[in-house]
Amino acid sequence: MTASTLPDQGPLVSVIVACYNSARFLRPAIESVLQQTYRNLELILVDDCSTDDTVAIIEGYARDDARVRLIRRETRGGRPAVTKNTGLEHVRGRYLCFLDHDDYYHLDKLATQVKLLEANPDCVAAFHEVQLVDEGGAPLNCYLERFVSEAAAHQTLLEPDVYRCDENFFAFQVVHYAAIHTISVMIAVDRVPRDCLYFDTRYQVCDDNDLWVRLGLEGRMIYVDRILSFYRQHGTNITRNQVKVQEDMLIYMTQAFERVQPRMGQADQDALKARIAHYYSDLGWLYRRRRERAKSVGAYLKAWQWSSAGAHLVHAAKACFAPRAS
Repeated sequence: MTASTLPDQGPLVSVIVACYNSARFLRPAIESVLQQTYRNLELILVDDCSTDDTVAIIEGYARDDARVRLIRRETRGGRPAVTKNTGLEHVRGRYLCFLDHDDYYHLDKLATQVKLLEANPDCVAAFHEVQLVDEGGAPLNCYLERFVSEAAAHQTLLEPDVYRCDENFFAFQVVHYAAIHTISVMIAVDRVPRDCLYFDTRYQVCDDNDLWVRLGLEGRMIYVDRILSFYRQHGTNITRNQVKVQEDMLIYMTQAFERVQPRMGQADQDALKARIAHYYSDLGWLYRRRRERAKSVGAYLKAWQWSSAGAHLVHAAKACFAPRAS
């Protein structure tokens, strides 16, 4: 029986993959979706003007499996947020997931999350643990190794390894760390406003963090403490650019502060301000190492404005001079 003639086995799930020169790792990513135990899905692969064999690979799978859809951008978007937004324009599913072209799913990912969201209609999304792997797929550490203990005050056990996050989880997420990895999420599309489902194109690396905060403000989430996706570590990962990561994190956190402040207690507000100050301080040092003195001074002054700690003013003064050779 071909994929196009498979009987309906539950609500349709849409999986979006943003692609750009993705030929090296794309086949395992595609196959991890098509081989899911949950079969009623569409795989939307959005090509951002690749110059390698990406399109040919996708076309080959599309010929063999009617669930595969190739969307080709006519102009280069240049960042994942743009490409994923193009995919969102073509989604038909009741549930929505994302997969990076160099990562892959556990074969029970979709079945597990669909079952949980169907059983908990008040929840807007579910996410799970992610295994980091090297280029060849050998396991490294896990993404959320201490999450269950650190988030215990915001979770209720539903069943073994499955937790419901409370209405204040969004604040914990913003204040302490970005707990959600893009490839781990399944969103219940009809449970959130349609204008909530987009990626902010200002970001190179934090567009997903921004979306998860907005989702958290819309309703509760479910956490599955099982490895259901695999995040490949290699030299071309976009997050290797430290300065860009810091810059994006600060845009994300300052905007998140504006969104969540009215629903946060004073302790959480103070903790988030301190975290923003810390990121500005780290950015100041990165600028200083690159001999960008004006930016370095500006970052340290921003750190002082968020925390009022005098040490940041000292660092701002030091930033007027080149750092010592290491």
